[in-house]
This record gives sequence, C-alpha cells and structure tokens, in this order.
Amino acid sequence: MPLKIVIPSHKRWDRVIAKKLFPSPIICVAESQAEQYRRFNPECEIVTHPDDVVGLIPKRNWMAKHFGDLFMVDDDVFQFKKLFNEKGEPCNIKDPERVQRIVEELHELAEMLDIHVWGYTNRKTPVQYDEQCYLSFTRQITGCSYGVRYNENVWWNEELKLKEDFWISCYMKYKERRILTDERYTFVQKDTFVNAGGLSEIRNHDEELRSILFMRKNFGESIQLKGQGSNGHEKVISKIQYNIVTNFKF
Repeated sequence: MPLKIVIPSHKRWDRVIAKKLFPSPIICVAESQAEQYRRFNPECEIVTHPDDVVGLIPKRNWMAKHFGDLFMVDDDVFQFKKLFNEKGEPCNIKDPERVQRIVEELHELAEMLDIHVWGYTNRKTPVQYDEQCYLSFTRQITGCSYGVRYNENVWWNEELKLKEDFWISCYMKYKERRILTDERYTFVQKDTFVNAGGLSEIRNHDEELRSILFMRKNFGESIQLKGQGSNGHEKVISKIQYNIVTNFKF
C-alpha cells in the first residue's frame, strides 16, 4: 500500500514546521480548523476528521483507520538527523526528497518483515549511536514521528492523554512481539512545553505521571519507573521528574 506522510495538527495553522521536511505531506486537522489551515498551507493537502475526534490519541486511531499505511510526523518537528557520522560531518539532512526516500525504505523493510509499527530512535546525538545495533525489534520509537501499517492490533488506548508512543510500542511488543526501530536516524521536535497548541494545553507533571502509572497498571513490571534515587527520594533532573523504561522479556 502506498505510504502517506501525515502531519496531525491542532490550532497551529501558521506553525506547521514539519511540512518543510517532506515534498508533499498531508496535514490532518479537525473540520472546524480546515479553513485556517488551507489559508496558511496552500501547498499541502488538508484532510479533515470530525470535530468530535478530540485529542492526539483519538486522532491517531482515526488516521490509522483512514490512511492504512502512514508515517505520522508531529507538526513541531524541525530536523531529521543522521547519527552515524564521521567527526565534523553535518548531522542534519535538509533535502526533502532524501528524507522521503529514507522513510519509504524503512516502510518497505517493515512490509517485508510484516511489522506494523516502525520508526526511528529517540537518541539525539552521534555519540549515542551503537554501530553494532543499527536496527532493533525491541527498542522504543521516538514519539514525534513513527509509522504504522494498520491491522487489528494497531490501537491506542484513549483513556491515555499522554505517553501514547510508549503505549503503542508496549502494546505491539505484547501483541506481536516486535516493532522496528532504525537507530541510524532521528527526528527532532521543538520544546513541547513552550509551543502553544497541540498537546501543550494538557501537558503537565500530574498528567504525565498519571499516564505513566496507567501504563504500569496495564503492562505490570515491564514498565519501570526511573527518576528516583537509591534512597527513595526523587531526583529532580528534568521538568518531568519521572520517565519510564520498558523491559519486555522475549
């Protein structure tokens, strides 16, 4: 099935940064916002969903069923980086045709392997690159950009508000025992805590923690909390004081 590059967006009609990374992406928005998006993005196809599809997670469920095979890129993604670099070699890949080609090649590999969730690493710099493990069936995808090949297992639990990338990774590992992650490349997004629109309206520490504990309830000890010291006290190391590590046994 042909791959669609789809940018889900909400109230950012004048700030769809990710459209510059691809030759001809689709922007997916609520029907009531379509006019503004068409006015500010005349070069892009605008696909609308009903206004009662509220929030990113219901939107992902709708898009997966509607498009079938798609690669989803958050609207605030602004870079595509190559991590297997020589010293002094630039990381950023700026040619939209090349970005498209790299994404399509990973989609083709997912088709050959019959894998239904696929994407790129959440590592950000070449020093984190492991040349002995450039493809993985168990590592976490980055949430700001990943692909799905729709089947009955591609489903996001709409009780969640955040951490949906962890959810789909864990759920597909549980249901199909693997996802496909390319460790050679990564997409980078702007700081989601300061960019208005999107999920910034609901993102806060309490909601993040609630989503993490919901994951723990569903996947048990495969979800490990980090951000706590050996003495039981929290380490305040970021705006969100908790994160999670998935540890599925295969």
